[in-house]
Formats: sequence, structure tokens, C-alpha cells
Amino acid sequence: MLEHDNGEHDLTPKSIKDLISSVTDDSNRCGFEVYIITKTEPRLKKMGFVEDGKDNNLRLKLKESILNVLSESYNSPDTDYVSSDYIADNQRKNYIISTSEDYDPFSVLRADAGIFSDNDIMDATGIAFSIRHGQDRIWAYQHLWSLNVPNKSKKNFWARLISRNEGQVFAEMTEPIIGFAKKIDLLVMNDCIITSNVSLMQNSFGFQDYIRNRAIQSIDKIEETGIVSNVDKLRDYVNRSNGKICYSKKLMRIADSRVLKMTPDNLWENIHKSSRWNGKIKEENGKFVLDTYKDVENLIDLLDERYTRSEITNTEYDTDVKKEADPISEDVNSQ
Repeated sequence: MLEHDNGEHDLTPKSIKDLISSVTDDSNRCGFEVYIITKTEPRLKKMGFVEDGKDNNLRLKLKESILNVLSESYNSPDTDYVSSDYIADNQRKNYIISTSEDYDPFSVLRADAGIFSDNDIMDATGIAFSIRHGQDRIWAYQHLWSLNVPNKSKKNFWARLISRNEGQVFAEMTEPIIGFAKKIDLLVMNDCIITSNVSLMQNSFGFQDYIRNRAIQSIDKIEETGIVSNVDKLRDYVNRSNGKICYSKKLMRIADSRVLKMTPDNLWENIHKSSRWNGKIKEENGKFVLDTYKDVENLIDLLDERYTRSEITNTEYDTDVKKEADPISEDVNSQ
């Protein structure tokens, strides 16, 4: 993790890029270590390398490779970041996932490292590159697939080419082998996970549980406002028997809804003025009544402010992906 003495863990796109720049722009002063993460305890093991000068120094080559990927994939002008609450929008961006006591799949990175042995390769699940600059640390994680650990099951023979007096010949290679890819699957910094690989998070790191928990938190916020008479319909929507995580993803979008921050009186006043929302969901005694799952999805769209109207053409647009515009400056208004 990238740690700060002040205990701050909130990340913004700018702060992420600033932290990465501080590392990549001063790479000669960066510490760089490589660890294997395994299934068995201790799960974190530090790897050692042969370091015979610059040409025969794998650790140095890995450092250069990982820092290049870090700069190109996570710090380019086109790279953007968004909260994981908007994961349902399927944006091609890096999602910022906040960890907590309930969800902390990389807590192993805070553990003391064990002693590495050749047997650990067969038990390895990933490689963690530790990049330290001053008081800051970034962990770059690379998932290990079977391709990276050939002959893990020892069903095949592997050979290497060697030179002998009689010429070039092959010899069986019995030592364990591991492949390092030129990629970073995710970053861990400031108690946050940063990645665009949602499938990896769901398949290997229990991300679906995180999504469901965030959806439940959104439901709790709705219940606190008192604007829905039958909140259990929302819980049923998340816990449907088909188990699809997409329903929870939709509810994550309203975790920080500005609509939920309005007073009920102001909310109903604006709804009753709206040509789209007035009467869209059944209302009784100042509360929404959710009879169907379609009503639930309409409520989500309302709280997510899915639809926006142009001030120029009065045309209404469906805007799944939104970014708040900068306020108009006084200088512009005065022109």
C-alpha cells in the first residue's frame, strides 16, 4: 500500500497521478522489491535475484519494465479513474475500490514476509512489486496464470538449449520456472485497489461480496430518508434467486446520490413538477410504493439522475455515465 503518516486514504484521479509521477520521475531513488503471494502461510515471500552488474540483473530489468507499465497504463493523459460505485456503467476506466475491515483482499501485503523456497512457485497465485519512494509505497500486482508457471502439474518435460563440444543440445530443465509479464493487473495504494479488470476481482478476490455489501449500504441510506414504504422490495431486488450481481451494481450507483440528500418536501415538490417523474412510481402518503422490480429500477434511475435535459433544445438525454460540469465562472456571465 501507499502509506502516509497523516492517515489519509481518499484518492482522486489527480492525487493518483501525482503519486505515480513522484515515483516514475525519480526512479533512480525508488526502492523496488518483488514478492510472491501464495495460498499457504506465510502468504507473502520475498524473492531474491542474481545481480551481477547491469546486464545480468533481473531485479533491475523488472523495475524498469514495471515502472514503464505504471507510467503508460496508469499515468497517461488518456487514463481516467472513477469510483467503483459506477461499475455498472461498464466504463473503460480504472475503478477506485476502497478497502475496509469487511473487504481487504490484499491485507497480506501488510504481513511480514516469509522465506522463499522453490516449492512456493507451485503454490503461487500472484506477484507483488513493491515500489517505495520516501514515505510512499505503491504495490503493483500481477496475477499468475498457468501460462506464467509452465509445467506446474509436472505432466510435461521441459528442456533448455545448452552448448557442448558436440554442438547445441537440449537438456531436461528440472528447476521451477516462472514468467514475469510486462503488465500490471491492479495497484494497491492508500488502502485502495485500482484496476480496470473487474473480472479478475470477481473471480479471484470476492469482489461480488463487496458489490452486494455496497448495494445494501445504498438501501440503508434510502431507508433512512423514509421516502419508500416497502424497502424490503429493494432487498429482494438485490437477493433475487438467479444471483446476478448486475442488480447490486445498479444500486451501487446511488451510494452518493444527491437526490437522497434533499429533504422529502423538496424532493416531492420537484418530482411533482417533473413531466418524467410525476406519477412514474406509485405514491401513497408521501412515500414511494414499489410493487414491481420495474418500479425499483425507476427509483434507481430517479436517484441516479439518469436523465438530463438540454437548456438549449429542451431535449432530454439518457446519460448513464455522468461527470459533473465545472460551474460557470462569474467572468463568463459578465461578458
